[in-house]
Amino acid sequence: MKRSKKLTPVVDIAVKAVERALIKVGQANSAWQQDKQQLDDLHRYKGEYLARFRQGDSMMISAQKMLDLRAFLVQLDQAIAAQQQQVENSYKKVQYQQQEWLQAHTKEQAMQTLVGRYKAEESQQELRREQLDNDEHNTSQWVRKPRQD
Repeated sequence: MKRSKKLTPVVDIAVKAVERALIKVGQANSAWQQDKQQLDDLHRYKGEYLARFRQGDSMMISAQKMLDLRAFLVQLDQAIAAQQQQVENSYKKVQYQQQEWLQAHTKEQAMQTLVGRYKAEESQQELRREQLDNDEHNTSQWVRKPRQD
């Protein structure tokens, strides 16, 4: 069996690894986008909430309501900070998955290059064999011809 054919299963495995890595990149990117969207939603919600509060008459709010508002805003800020951390973690995962894909892709390209080189060598060997066969055939016919002097 030719070397290029022997490597076919290895190349197939490398191709599948690249495909799996690309799927993981897509999934990580999707999760990151969702996390960013949730963070944006929290920021928007906080802004809307504060805007509604400012529209009302803040002088008429009781001390208890003001304390409740402050507690709520602290919790909202904590949620925003936690979501920001989640966004950062998701982005790191995207970067990690991209690196994994790049490594798998590089490995696959190296295997494809090796197979291409093996096929070129095999082709050259085949051409040499054909040339030798032709030379041998021509030589044997030349030797068999009776000489006419």
